[in-house]
Amino acid sequence: MRIAAAFVLLLCAAGAAYGEDVMERGAPADRSLEERLKEKARSLFGSDIRYVLAGYLQADALFTRKELAGEEKDTFLSSAIPFGAAGSDARLGVRASQFNALFQTPSWGGVQGLVQADLFAYEEGARLNFTQVAVRFGEWLTVGKTYSTFMDDENWPGTIDYNGPSGAVFARQMVLRGSLPLGEKLRIEAALEDPQAEASAGGPNFSVASSAERPDFVARLRFAGERLNAQVAGLSRSVTYTAQAGPAAAASRGISGKAINLSAGLKVGEEDRLLAQWNRGEGISRYFNDGISGLGAVFDAGGRLEPLELTGLYLYYERQWAARWKSVVGVSELRTDSEGLRPAGDLTRLRYASASLLHRLKPDLFVGAELLWGKATRQDGAEAGDSRLQLTARYLIY
Repeated sequence: MRIAAAFVLLLCAAGAAYGEDVMERGAPADRSLEERLKEKARSLFGSDIRYVLAGYLQADALFTRKELAGEEKDTFLSSAIPFGAAGSDARLGVRASQFNALFQTPSWGGVQGLVQADLFAYEEGARLNFTQVAVRFGEWLTVGKTYSTFMDDENWPGTIDYNGPSGAVFARQMVLRGSLPLGEKLRIEAALEDPQAEASAGGPNFSVASSAERPDFVARLRFAGERLNAQVAGLSRSVTYTAQAGPAAAASRGISGKAINLSAGLKVGEEDRLLAQWNRGEGISRYFNDGISGLGAVFDAGGRLEPLELTGLYLYYERQWAARWKSVVGVSELRTDSEGLRPAGDLTRLRYASASLLHRLKPDLFVGAELLWGKATRQDGAEAGDSRLQLTARYLIY
């Protein structure tokens, strides 16, 4: 009751500012920021550099049936659902609040810089977390930390939950991306990206560590039409695994990872959207929105390390009920089909579902509620489920 009362007080404290149409995420949210720059731009020290500072304050009240395992409890991770007994959990949070600084200049054919941060540094509490720090040169080159080219940031489901669908491809990392238009609606892009392959697992008697010696290579073909946005993306990476068993000499083996990602967003009627994604690959665990395996590899019957095969998907529908009412409903799954040797407690399948109702109280103030459900399956066949109610207020600042 105290948490609910505090949440109501936060709602009442919201003031006035400029607004946007929906609780957007991904590329649509970045474009909304560009529109604000056109309307509210300021000049930097009288130069031709224009900038806008913007963002939002978000307050979340989270009520979970079974307290999630691990240190991260402010977003709903199906991989963190406890398999044993666990009590309920209730908490308030402001970590999803976001701050943006956007800069533009007509020099060099048009240069745009974006700095974006929230308070969602995982396992570190409410601390500043830079989610994007990137520079874009016209429409042909992007450099810095931003959305991976393997991700479809145009058709990202607008869940209230910070993390979102388990089976979705989601990564923000250092990229060097080139882009080339193939017509009015078609574009091809290719990038070198940070592999982020450093990981380890095991104990004093046996351990495995991974590393990468080259960037990941990603390419995609993107179609942007009036009613349909779609893309097909491919990924290639190389990871070296080093195994250490007691005092024996360490053994290393290189493993190639590869994947394909198909996704689309279809406009239904005037305001609704149907969003779908299917992706499959091996050795690419870190690109998914939730984790089945930290290393992304398994041992075959002969004791050799092999890349873990993963399949992820989601299907979401965004429904605009009226001018101020909207829902986002969908399901997602992440699973492995590998039959290699893994500990009995390792995860093999994650499921995630959410349904929300959003209301725009004022041009600058959104409130919403979301029901979340998840289920995790282990290598030994055991299953565990959990559910959460999230109440959210977002106050826009421009």
